[in-house]
Amino acid sequence: MSDFNTFRSAIAATLAITVTSTASAAETVKWDMAIIGVGAFRVAGEALAEYVNTNSDGEFTIKLHQDTLSPAREILDNLSVGAFELGYVISSYHPGKNPLVSTLDLPFLPIKTMEQRGAVAEALFEHEDIKKEFGRWNTVPIMAVVQPNYEIIGKGTPPTTLDVFDGMRVKATSGIGDALGHFGTRLISMTGAEQYNGLQTGVIDAVAATYSAFGGFKLYELTDWYTVGMDAGTAHVTVTANRDAYEALSDEHKMLLDEAKVYAYAKSVEAQLAATDENVPIFDEYKLQRVEIPAEQVEKLRSEAAQPVWDAYIESLESKGLPGQEILDFVIAEAKKVQG
Repeated sequence: MSDFNTFRSAIAATLAITVTSTASAAETVKWDMAIIGVGAFRVAGEALAEYVNTNSDGEFTIKLHQDTLSPAREILDNLSVGAFELGYVISSYHPGKNPLVSTLDLPFLPIKTMEQRGAVAEALFEHEDIKKEFGRWNTVPIMAVVQPNYEIIGKGTPPTTLDVFDGMRVKATSGIGDALGHFGTRLISMTGAEQYNGLQTGVIDAVAATYSAFGGFKLYELTDWYTVGMDAGTAHVTVTANRDAYEALSDEHKMLLDEAKVYAYAKSVEAQLAATDENVPIFDEYKLQRVEIPAEQVEKLRSEAAQPVWDAYIESLESKGLPGQEILDFVIAEAKKVQG
């Protein structure tokens, strides 16, 4: 059975519940959703809304708002006070607010595909400590925005060896940045919308993200090279709902959201794969050098950087009284399960 079919079966099992709510499904519910980013990154939210809007007979609608409801770093805060009902929460934009779910940002987790990443995230969302973490912000996780492993696009000397990363200023909000930091990379935190200007003004030399983001933000206009085969991981993003709004939904509408996310996961994976096929020819058209990262360099990153990054992150969580090791162990165990 394929990764996605296994994932879909697991999600479908959660839909086999007895509807006991006495609330009327005919009540009209209108949600606003804060969506950010470009290209395939938006598809999870777009597809979720599309499915709900198409299949609710007008009783439950989700209206998308691109970059208008909230600054990207403040979506969680605004969801917590009910400024709107649904939004993209990028945990690495404010790791102190979502420290446990940010475990999914760690580099070189044993997660091979986007489908596996979605399945692991869904399992983690059911963990009581994760529920409490979102609950502290009066929110609930709805689904993950799955992405392929990040690559790097940049200007100047191409990273044909790991030594080239020493001193390079890289916008990296996920574990791949932490891994490269072990080799001297200077990590710069900025939002996706700030990347182009950062490259243009020289604040950063490179960006770690997906090919969809490289293309959507037109970073190829300002860069000289891009990598293939980093295989280090990706940034975790949660489509998150205001808890009061979610709990006010009828059971029928909650089930509709569960069905919608199966559809949205499939569409998101499809869009990310298509984005790679669409953008690589554009990079070639702009004569960017394709830098194949040799397997031995990836293994060096994995062996020398992954464990220290994991250990440092767990130590930081445990020092705050949080179950860091427990969550990491849970993630690794779930990753092994979905790999069969």
